[in-house]
Amino acid sequence: MIPLKMGATYDHLEAGRGMRSNIRLFYAYIFLNRLEMWLPVVVLFVQDRGFSLAQYTTLDAVWYVSTLVFEVPTGVVTDRYGKKTSLLVAAALQSCSLFILAFAHTFLWMVFSYVLWGLASSFETGTIDAFVYDSLKQADKEEEYGSVRSRITTLTLLAAALGSVTAGYLAGVRLVLPIILTASIALLLCPVILFFTEPRVSDVREPSHLLHVRESVRYLSGHRLVALLIVYSAGLATAVWGLHDFYQPLLRSFAIPVERIGVLYLLFRLSGVVGARLSDPVYRAVGNVSIYLIPLCFAAALFCLGFLITPWVILCVFIIYFIEGFYYPIINAILNRNLPSGKRATIISLGSVLSCLMGAVLYPILGNIADLFSLQTTFKVMGWGMLICMSVVLPPLRRKMRAS
Repeated sequence: MIPLKMGATYDHLEAGRGMRSNIRLFYAYIFLNRLEMWLPVVVLFVQDRGFSLAQYTTLDAVWYVSTLVFEVPTGVVTDRYGKKTSLLVAAALQSCSLFILAFAHTFLWMVFSYVLWGLASSFETGTIDAFVYDSLKQADKEEEYGSVRSRITTLTLLAAALGSVTAGYLAGVRLVLPIILTASIALLLCPVILFFTEPRVSDVREPSHLLHVRESVRYLSGHRLVALLIVYSAGLATAVWGLHDFYQPLLRSFAIPVERIGVLYLLFRLSGVVGARLSDPVYRAVGNVSIYLIPLCFAAALFCLGFLITPWVILCVFIIYFIEGFYYPIINAILNRNLPSGKRATIISLGSVLSCLMGAVLYPILGNIADLFSLQTTFKVMGWGMLICMSVVLPPLRRKMRAS
């Protein structure tokens, strides 16, 4: 018989085993959930149904507004009633939204599908990171969060890469097939989630939802480093997701067939995998310098997309995907180290609220710029926007990180 450590109990060890099982099972969940075969072709699908790029970016704005409306309430539900429940609801809603989108032939039904998708996303936002971090914390392995988050990001990108190739070939048959298959996988994830073990929350929750939100906002106002990290992350996330609206029209402008677009998305995702795998060792080696270089490299890639009209600019898309995979584990590791577990999902959701506000305002504007002028003009505007945003955020963030 293996002796217990001093102060340990069998219940504690059993809980630790459950939390380690959470992580292993979560790897399978995240891989299946992030196949997302619909994303590499959804812009082409919407355009094939007779809608413009401006209308598609309006759908994106609808998603952001619905996510904005539901973000904080669902974050509170997660903190108060459990992360497992939120993940289950998110998977079910995601499946419903994609089935509706697949069979929608009017813009109103497409809008409704994006509202449901926004609700599903709001249940998931913050829940994933909180679930993983609290599971590791309960297993006394929270120092491994950086490497675990890096592996999750790698699996996310690998899944998206595999999904991209599959999407290209399915879309070559019918553009709707990748959407239907993704909806079916989301539905099948529900029984997988039931095997998760809900991690305990160590700190006390406020007695009401409103008070919980108010205390989370108060925490942000008293911890400026966390607030700045959330603004930094929201700015990058808004730009990254905004670019996804324009990759497919960009590739089609070079007369690339849809099957090859799927293969290119595979390669883009693999570039992100490399970024995710390098994030933890690079950050350990160079520290916070990487945080300051990320937006500069991002803006440089955007300007190349804006000023160069040649198929070679596709290389800039590889750079952007690399940055997307690279920055996320770093920022989330720093953020989670500075958040209390009982408010973690709500505070991360508040960050998503900011991203939603930015996306809801900016995406329709960018879509109209692309329709009225050109894709290149859109990329230039995004490049200047990134520089302006980060020139405001980076100096105080640098001071706060030095102080901490």
